[in-house]
Amino acid sequence: MIALARISDKGPMSAAAVAASLLLGALWIPALLVSGGAAGLVLFGSVLSMLCLIASAAVVAFVALRHGELAALKVAGGCLLLLVVVSLALYGTALHIPIIATVFWLPAIIAAFVLARSVKLNYAVLAIVVCGVLAVVLLSLAMGDTTAFWRSQFGDVGAAATLPGQPGDLGMITEEQREEFITTMATMMTGAMGVSVMSIALGALFLARSWQAGLVNPGGFQKEFHALSLGRTAAVACIGVIFLSLSMGGQVAGAVATAVIFAFFIQGLAVAHALVKQRGMHRLWLHGIYVLLMLPHTLLLLASLGLADNIFSLRRSKEQ
Repeated sequence: MIALARISDKGPMSAAAVAASLLLGALWIPALLVSGGAAGLVLFGSVLSMLCLIASAAVVAFVALRHGELAALKVAGGCLLLLVVVSLALYGTALHIPIIATVFWLPAIIAAFVLARSVKLNYAVLAIVVCGVLAVVLLSLAMGDTTAFWRSQFGDVGAAATLPGQPGDLGMITEEQREEFITTMATMMTGAMGVSVMSIALGALFLARSWQAGLVNPGGFQKEFHALSLGRTAAVACIGVIFLSLSMGGQVAGAVATAVIFAFFIQGLAVAHALVKQRGMHRLWLHGIYVLLMLPHTLLLLASLGLADNIFSLRRSKEQ
């Protein structure tokens, strides 16, 4: 993907065209593949769409890291103009696609500005955490009763599989089970939205930084990521947020805690990568960790590892 960085490095118009193309691909690929009907195609389309979305934000973040804030704003402005034209042509409104771009690009761009000025990856990651928390709070203020809102979005999910008179039949669920499932999902969705915003921004920031390192300092991003530490102050704040969330209850408090915990999950991943390299372990250990991420408890274990690293300096070498 370094080829995207080289094209984007040619000038603002080239970067704007690349970013706009990737974003439009992220929006259209799922729709095109869903028409095929196969579940495998839908899953592939969703993954490809997410990668295109991350890469589109990474292009603007890369320009900010490589050429500064003004150059990045020129690229973002040029890209938004292109998206306005496409949005008018397809949807009859100038704001439909540009709003999507702004929501998903802004945290990555802010983090890139912070990284460009501070040259500290932890500051940039913390900026993304702030954006994730703000996204959760603003979403909650806009929706009011978040549980009711998400329940309305699920609509008749699972209704076709619900036959109240035959709850024991294979493949059938009862109305109570369906309601319990929808309620559980509704209480999780606000936190999931915050994590999604953070995931896209972090993916874009890390991709942009790796592109920059690939052009001017090969291997530099790996060292920077392996050393990522959010600090003891942030760790104490995270623990405080978790306790407040447990004591206060409520979906908003839980969503904020989820966003903060996710940040230390990222540090936990950095610790795991660093330890595997320091101890000369096979890379299959990392592959195993990523496979285990399908289990939610793995995320919590890595977040705990990230929190513990701020106290015990787990990546300290033998010489130190």
